[in-house]
Amino acid sequence: MSLYYEEFPAEDGDAPQLPPLLTVVPVPEGQDVATKALAAVATAEVGTVLYSEATQIVDLAIILGPEVPLRRAGQMLYALMIGVGDAIGALAPPEVAVSYQLPGYILLNRGRAGRVWITADPSAGREDVPGWMVVGATIDLSVRTGSEDVWRDEGGLEYTSLAEEGGSFISRTRLVESMCRHFMAWVNRWQDDGFRPLHDLWVQRLQEGGEMVLADGGMAEWVGLDEDGAALIKIDGRPVGLIPTEFESVCGPAELHSVKDVK
Repeated sequence: MSLYYEEFPAEDGDAPQLPPLLTVVPVPEGQDVATKALAAVATAEVGTVLYSEATQIVDLAIILGPEVPLRRAGQMLYALMIGVGDAIGALAPPEVAVSYQLPGYILLNRGRAGRVWITADPSAGREDVPGWMVVGATIDLSVRTGSEDVWRDEGGLEYTSLAEEGGSFISRTRLVESMCRHFMAWVNRWQDDGFRPLHDLWVQRLQEGGEMVLADGGMAEWVGLDEDGAALIKIDGRPVGLIPTEFESVCGPAELHSVKDVK
């Protein structure tokens, strides 16, 4: 029996209770949250949070209205990654260590358990203010079943879930609430103090490792993170700076096996 529990347990059907600036919209289980969010950017209010009603995962997307150039607006990827890490840290047992890996993985005790992604108006250049932006996150909650090698990537890194790391008592509803609140706290910190506090904490939690896998199967050497949040890497010895909205095109999407894929 775990020593940890939710003080006010949520029922599976409970809708998350979010801060006033956020509007929650459920997405039926089996429908893609990211697709729904991108379809809604033209009509939805800024601060709309779409979340999956599935209870074995947290899958959410937040519609934003940037007021700064794309190269700075992309820093919201780090704000959400930190918010997810803080939310898990607040709810899970203390032995659950959270770290990050590009292009957007959330690691629990060095195993991939989630991903964070960002996309924006494709017509916006780096110095343009994008017409819209969406950030999203997926966290696997449930214990997986199936062949052991299903849960390893080609490099041998294990996949895991919050339940497997001792957080089986954490409900989808409470984690959605906590992720959104911590994300908003970091957005406020970003508005007041700039990117430096986010930069420092994100780098502190970055998973050790000197290489990144590219979308074409090649490898890039990790150099660091600049003051605007661009990832500095070397590809074939050539330095390249990628802002967060460019991660997916160069590195490919951060992908997780879903529970429904297990045979």
